[in-house]
Amino acid sequence: MPPYHKTEAIALQIRPWSKTSHIVTWLTPGHGCVVTSVKGACRPKSAFLGQYDLFYTCELLFYPRERNGIHAIRECAPLNRRDALREDWRAAAAAAYLADLTARAAPPRQPHPDIFASLAAALDTLASVPAPAACGNVILRYEMRLLHHLGLLPDLTLCPECHAAPAEWHRFSLPAGRILCAHLAAPRPGEAVISLHRAVQERFLALRGEALPRLPGAPPPEKKNDAEAKVSLGLSRFFGIFISFHLDVPATVRRVAMEMMDDTKRTVDASEET
Repeated sequence: MPPYHKTEAIALQIRPWSKTSHIVTWLTPGHGCVVTSVKGACRPKSAFLGQYDLFYTCELLFYPRERNGIHAIRECAPLNRRDALREDWRAAAAAAYLADLTARAAPPRQPHPDIFASLAAALDTLASVPAPAACGNVILRYEMRLLHHLGLLPDLTLCPECHAAPAEWHRFSLPAGRILCAHLAAPRPGEAVISLHRAVQERFLALRGEALPRLPGAPPPEKKNDAEAKVSLGLSRFFGIFISFHLDVPATVRRVAMEMMDDTKRTVDASEET
């Protein structure tokens, strides 16, 4: 067995280590998140110059070291550079959020090919469809897949015993990750419980490929842009609350990322600010 590991890797984070060196966090399918030092990366004649950058998928060769959790890199070559992410700032912002979320959530030193494949597919989509609305949808779908791979995906299905009568609003327990049922233990005092609208639940289940029966006598779902936007916003806020509760992701990081995907807001010129 060679003293090094050879694997595909996606560059999630690049931090300066010295004037000419970097610390790079990678996501790999067989080793989870891996941190490597790249000495002399910024030197004009470095063999690593131009071989890696954020969101690149590379062929990585590294020597495993347990000291300080930083491994030594041997070789690196780009396989998929995703150059289009450097031409659209919203797509780049969405990719940066996904990379940061993955670096925080993906377990280190554990094989997770599903997370790797999901992130690669999300970055490829952002590189090919950089429209603002598409970027927001890519974020939501990747968050759902990531939570699924981590075993944290919320359960928004209804219990037939407790929800025989359709309701417009449900109570959702953040710690339990499911809609509250009457036959289960009541939430403890101070337990985080939020209200969840049926339309948000329907959108969530639709993304999962599931269908929810319509309420008796309810009108057909609205197709107006404002109604769709409200439901999308509600689902986005629900995911933001759930992710910040279960993962080490500050709520502000996600909120800013999602606001950057919204092209309906007027950009205020610096001369207009007081």
